[in-house]
Amino acid sequence: MLIYLLLPLTILYFLFLSRMVIEKNNITFKSEVFIARNNMTLFLWSVLLLLLAVFKGVEVGTDYPMYYDFFVKKSYVGIVEPGVSFIYSLAIKYNSFLVFSLCVYILFIFFMFRGIQKNCPNYLISVLVFILTYTYLTSYNQLRQMIAVSILFCCVNYVVSNKYGDKLKYLVVILLAYLFHTSALVALIFLFIPTKKFNAKVVITLFLATIVMYFVPSLKNYIGKFIVGISGFYEQKYTGNLNYFFEVNKEKGLLQLIPVILQMIILVISLYFPHNKTNLKMNYKLYNFSTNIVVINLCLYSLSGIEAIDRLQIYFSCFNIYFYSFLIHLLLNNEERFYRRLFLIFIIIFWIAYYFLRLTINISGIVPYSFFISK
Repeated sequence: MLIYLLLPLTILYFLFLSRMVIEKNNITFKSEVFIARNNMTLFLWSVLLLLLAVFKGVEVGTDYPMYYDFFVKKSYVGIVEPGVSFIYSLAIKYNSFLVFSLCVYILFIFFMFRGIQKNCPNYLISVLVFILTYTYLTSYNQLRQMIAVSILFCCVNYVVSNKYGDKLKYLVVILLAYLFHTSALVALIFLFIPTKKFNAKVVITLFLATIVMYFVPSLKNYIGKFIVGISGFYEQKYTGNLNYFFEVNKEKGLLQLIPVILQMIILVISLYFPHNKTNLKMNYKLYNFSTNIVVINLCLYSLSGIEAIDRLQIYFSCFNIYFYSFLIHLLLNNEERFYRRLFLIFIIIFWIAYYFLRLTINISGIVPYSFFISK
């Protein structure tokens, strides 16, 4: 587990060394501060995370042995996911599972980091959020889906654009993501999510309802049965064990509800503080849109425990990267230093603690880390 702990600690160390400052004015706070968009920094971190993912052991990640088994037995049937099938064909052609792993993670890392490069004000902070929110480590388990997630994450600018042509481009992007995982069609809902933040009172009401519904298994099972009717490929995939995928199979309990409640508290506070500053060069539409996406993601925890819902949540939870990148940038540029520091410390401590909790529970089956050894 040491290698997973060193990743965020190393980023925090570099942030401390640089003071996260490229443009800074301590006296007036009239100019934008704490901007750090160094492409070399982003490239080096992308290479490091790529290498760790590609050369991890076959047993690192709950589903990873399955992917290796597909390669060994040459049994992968990717009719509905031709993108993955093509990558497998390359791996079989060159008789190396590392070819498959390399192709998969190059796509994932490229699109995730391209999205960060285009939209985030501080690359190191965004990479830190990328790791602490478990988005990176989820890829150790859900390979195919995370390629689709990264494509949609990277091209989200088309969604927040006012141009009709850009909306059509995003439909093409969804189809591209669909080549790697059929669940990418869920991203169609993004086209109907507003770029103006949800009303704070509505959000609070939704969060309270989410906490109550978290403890109502009968509701989860009702929703699960509804999903069966529209699931298509997944209904076939789990036809021998529908209860596992579509009904409550892993009640998460209070231990995993508390972090959700703390995230709700952070988001509700962000709706009131800090206020948007007009002089900052950041994409406020994307910030508002990401805030709404995170609200939906947190509300989906009311159905937590249904495997089908948990798998779909990653399309929403990846937007924590944009949300927290923009929120932290706003806080760093806020004049009320005491409150911004207090809020910042709370956010950082929470995500570090939550990251450690997930590692301890061994979410996605990634602990311990080991290197790939050809069999």
